[in-house]
Amino acid sequence: MDIEEAREKFSPGIEEILGHCTIEDKFVDKDMFRVYVLTVWGNAVLDPERTGIAEADLSVLHDYLNEELSKIIGPGASIAREYEFILSKPGEDSLARLSISAEHRHFLTHFAHLVLTQAR
Repeated sequence: MDIEEAREKFSPGIEEILGHCTIEDKFVDKDMFRVYVLTVWGNAVLDPERTGIAEADLSVLHDYLNEELSKIIGPGASIAREYEFILSKPGEDSLARLSISAEHRHFLTHFAHLVLTQAR
């Protein structure tokens, strides 16, 4: 899979996520978008085939999700940076504001630690 195939395959999912995160036509809850995208990434890593890709395509999905994060969160946004945010005090506050369940919070923080350990 190349990046164009990833865009074609996953853009409907991103559009659906944006629909859930959009308030008042154009305002996007960036924290909610971040949580959804990081959850997609974590699930893709755990079971790529269930996501509809081969394990070898994870790097392409990673690049695509980084593009989408940059569009919504801002320049320089990436999976690694958003996991850093999740582990920060503002990230903890965001998860509380969004009423993210303890299990989901654990999932996100677990992946944050894994991703950030590998990035070093």
